[in-house]
Amino acid sequence: MLSEVDRYIILSFAGLYATFMLLTKDLFVKYLASLYAVSFMMVYVSYYLEEVGFNPTFYNLMNVAGLVFLGFTFFENVKLIKKFKHLESKIYVDPLTGVKNRKFLEEIFELEVEKYKKFSKPFCLIFVDLNNFKKINDLFGHSVGDQVLKEVARKIVESVNSEKYVIRYGGDEFIVVSEASPEDLLRLVEKLGENLKITYEGIEVSAAIGSACFPKDGLELSELIKKADERMYKVKEFQKRLTQA
Repeated sequence: MLSEVDRYIILSFAGLYATFMLLTKDLFVKYLASLYAVSFMMVYVSYYLEEVGFNPTFYNLMNVAGLVFLGFTFFENVKLIKKFKHLESKIYVDPLTGVKNRKFLEEIFELEVEKYKKFSKPFCLIFVDLNNFKKINDLFGHSVGDQVLKEVARKIVESVNSEKYVIRYGGDEFIVVSEASPEDLLRLVEKLGENLKITYEGIEVSAAIGSACFPKDGLELSELIKKADERMYKVKEFQKRLTQA
């Protein structure tokens, strides 16, 4: 039988993890904190039941279950740490713009799918393509075009919060991975459209934007990119008609 101090230390751990679970926004951290809280609470309850003279079989089973659950939580923790270290150990930064690169998109997609399986939390890809960027390159050269891309990347990063990932998909194409609700997603798309307007020597570079969400629009990364790309081109065609009118 544990001492009263030991039991209260176990209870304190349960309360600490429960508080952490309520305060954090990250779903994986919330998931692990809730597992730790339940584990320590089960262990505490088993010793409490022993103290009050409850059926020994029941509190022993409760104690074993709590310890097994704690072990499971530890291995879940280790597994997630390995996944994130794997992400950090590779080079996932686009050397020109400083945002994430295409390889990172493939990795984070797998992580977001796993998060969906655990928490049923959908996520979306926002596809951004630049209008008139080719004109900048053709008239002023690639060095100026590179500066414009850097500015665009900076504006995208400023337009989204830290819980979203900004990726340079290739050339003048960017992708934002977001867990925003449909209403927040619409506001974010509008915000990006407003912020991504850069004028250089009288030529305005703007953005055509399309989005696709998992699992509604597709279960594979290629499906989501294709759907977002199709919607982006519809926006681009609409923008062309407006400028020609």
